[in-house]
Amino acid sequence: MKHHLRKGGLAILAGLFTLQASAQLSSNPDKFLGNITTGYQIDYGSEKFYQLWNQITPENESKWDQIEGNRRGSFNWTNCDRINSYAKSHKFPFKFHTLIWGSQYPRWMDNLSVTEQYKAIEEWMDAVKKRYPDLQLIDVVNEAISGHAPAPYKAALGGDGRTGYDWIIKAFEMAHERWPDAILIYNDYNTFQWNTDQFIDLVRTIRDAGAPIDAYGCQSHDLTDCNLSNFKSSMTKIQNALQMPMYITEYDIGTSDDNYQKQRFQEQIPVMWEASYCAGITLWGYIYGKTWVTDGNSGIIRNGVDRPAMTWLREYMKTDAAKNAKSPFPGMVKEASVYVRPASIRVTKGETVPITIDARLKTKTIDHVNLYVNNVLLSTMNEAPYTAEYTPASLGKYNLKAVVVATDGTEYQRLSGFTAYNARSAHKGVKELPGTIEAEDFDAGAEGMTYHDSDNTKEGDATSYRSNGGGVDIVKGNGGYAIGYTAAGEWLEYSVDVTVAGEYSYEAYVSSGSTNSGFSLSLLEEDGNVTSLCKVNVPQTGDNDWSTYKGVKGKLSKRLKAGPQILRLTIDGPYCNIDKIVFTCTSPDGVETIVANPLPSSNVLYNLSGQRVDENYKGLVIKNGRKMIMR
Repeated sequence: MKHHLRKGGLAILAGLFTLQASAQLSSNPDKFLGNITTGYQIDYGSEKFYQLWNQITPENESKWDQIEGNRRGSFNWTNCDRINSYAKSHKFPFKFHTLIWGSQYPRWMDNLSVTEQYKAIEEWMDAVKKRYPDLQLIDVVNEAISGHAPAPYKAALGGDGRTGYDWIIKAFEMAHERWPDAILIYNDYNTFQWNTDQFIDLVRTIRDAGAPIDAYGCQSHDLTDCNLSNFKSSMTKIQNALQMPMYITEYDIGTSDDNYQKQRFQEQIPVMWEASYCAGITLWGYIYGKTWVTDGNSGIIRNGVDRPAMTWLREYMKTDAAKNAKSPFPGMVKEASVYVRPASIRVTKGETVPITIDARLKTKTIDHVNLYVNNVLLSTMNEAPYTAEYTPASLGKYNLKAVVVATDGTEYQRLSGFTAYNARSAHKGVKELPGTIEAEDFDAGAEGMTYHDSDNTKEGDATSYRSNGGGVDIVKGNGGYAIGYTAAGEWLEYSVDVTVAGEYSYEAYVSSGSTNSGFSLSLLEEDGNVTSLCKVNVPQTGDNDWSTYKGVKGKLSKRLKAGPQILRLTIDGPYCNIDKIVFTCTSPDGVETIVANPLPSSNVLYNLSGQRVDENYKGLVIKNGRKMIMR
């Protein structure tokens, strides 16, 4: 499904607002029926915006490229200010759409280093915070599912990392630091069709890792041709997996067939609206001919006259079912911030896992916090910091649930979890450097622990090579095996033992039938830091043909220290096959280059400075025709 650039958001939350007793379609005090601007205008047509809708999302006006697109540090808030002020004057929620998105962002970001990109993101969020300190609803990250529009500057936020979504978690943490009372949302499309599982995986992963996400946003552009049974099944599947508040953020039914549009409205909107976990619905435009879909045919008012879907919507919102539908945010306000953070979402069996619960109530007082593991009470905590430990005795998934109990008895809960695996082991033994690393012999362990693949399906013509490699794709090539079918963001780790410290060069044997392929190498330090070693650009070795392998040479940017370490290979540009990498120590630490006395009969050795070297040395090696002595 092609997704137009005019995308956006959702809506709901907070300011202790009392909805006006006007002609707004929704009179439910706990959830809103919102809409977006129309061609950079708010009021459009014979009815004012506030007479119909009680929440607003800018279609484009609050996107980063619209505000800071021309030049770094030069902000144009005019249009966004106007929308925010309108919402305040009519006492309904304004949603900021969006902080981080891979489509409409300032293109000057592309010319910055990763360090400068991070600074620019900080500057952007700080500027939004200064301008709008009391935001109610924020689409923090938009459309990050692989194949949608993940931010090309995501490396600045930490890249995929160990969770696969570290950069998204970082974005939510940055937003929460600035707007602790705002409802923070992850927003994406094709959630009910085509990308349901990917959406669940992303949101559940960042939730389990402790990201301060408060709700998920389903854009719902994919519902025009979705039958009722499939829609209800997908909506239930998502909620059962996530158990978090939901927003319908960009609902539209694009068709010129009035009856078909009305049918979809009648089938779908009550299911959404009356779900107790649905906090609100935002339609993505309402004026026919002015919406982003073909000919603007998702509009429900045409030439000033209601289409049948709009006529039905007016009547439905008057029903008791619509007026009394429950919401996860009573009063459209976020009372509780509860996030459960295990030290890691992938751990080794028998390893003690520290668990932290970040809990805060806006207007109430916390009495105690209960933490459950697989529905068994682990700990009752009466004061902050709320911390506990758990040691998994067997392999498998461990479900965490924190229940925050206020002094008035009100309860708020949050789910999380981690999975216990067998300990890391070096497939075919620890690799010594200098030496050769076969790409297919990455460490055994678990997905997200010793390797990360974009799916769980093995592809290639060597799928039986190993049984402990998860979904990593292995192919035959270059006389042996290689890693293939690579996707950007995938990574593999190798246990290595650096037997000779010093400067290193490499030669990688690779192939690609495409352009812009490549990977990078880095070292994982014991303190969790990642040290970048090099980036390898993989040339196109064949036109849509991966059978020809070529050696690509380069140098590591950092000297390697002696001893056991973890080397990580990360795919930066997709579609490269990697057979092996040969590492050579070009300048060993503690090694002095020496030459023989030119007299053939002499065994006396001299260094390159002409000083005589005695025979008190640890060992003598020959390299490139020169004798080298190790002290």
